[in-house]
Amino acid sequence: MRKIILNIVLLSVFVASLFLTISSAIDISKEVTVKLHEFDWSGVSGVMDMVMVILTFVLLVGLKQGSKSIEESTRSRNAELLNWAMEEMSALKPAIRLVTDAHKREPYSQVTSDVSVDYVSTWSKEELQAAQAVSVALQRMGYFATHDLVSKKHFLNLWGPLYLSCWYSLEGWVKHKRLQLDEPFDIADGAYSRLYFEKYAMYCEEKLPPLLLNNTRKQFGLEQMVQPKAHIKLGIKLKARLTEKVDI
Repeated sequence: MRKIILNIVLLSVFVASLFLTISSAIDISKEVTVKLHEFDWSGVSGVMDMVMVILTFVLLVGLKQGSKSIEESTRSRNAELLNWAMEEMSALKPAIRLVTDAHKREPYSQVTSDVSVDYVSTWSKEELQAAQAVSVALQRMGYFATHDLVSKKHFLNLWGPLYLSCWYSLEGWVKHKRLQLDEPFDIADGAYSRLYFEKYAMYCEEKLPPLLLNNTRKQFGLEQMVQPKAHIKLGIKLKARLTEKVDI
């Protein structure tokens, strides 16, 4: 409604100005004679300049309102996705507790790099089923976060340490599964199984505060990690881009 009223006002101003300008160029006597040489074109130009300034201002206001609408829509979408993620993580808590306790009792494999295709772990059937459920759910979460379908920052703040705890507990299980599927051991060599589970765990290691990161690692008997400096991070990102497989 406001836009319609504004357009009517602008049109009225323009028509009135144009009429006054034209009237100065028309001699009304016995006959109507148009004197184009007396037509004040500078007046028309001035009116048009004023109209363009007003229209530009209206356009900028519209762009600002559009930007706010997009931001509100993005916040609403992120809130919905985070609520969904909260429900998923809450449902996973028993399985997460099972695999983390199993790892602390005895890791899936003592040395991850020594796992072979025919390796047999001491984990129980229930613990292996929990490992499957947790890895599938966190693969999905990692995919959403990696592709910015859900805010990386919010997800990190809410579940970063828990996500890393799951990765540290299941790294050996994931690497063993890759061998069983005849895949390479590492992402850099083309491994695809649980790719986004591992990728987002690496993101958490990079972005978590050092104290929080190393406290989490300490709980799993891992060495403290020194986060790479900016130029090293750039090299890692470039390498990841070069080795990343196309999503199908």
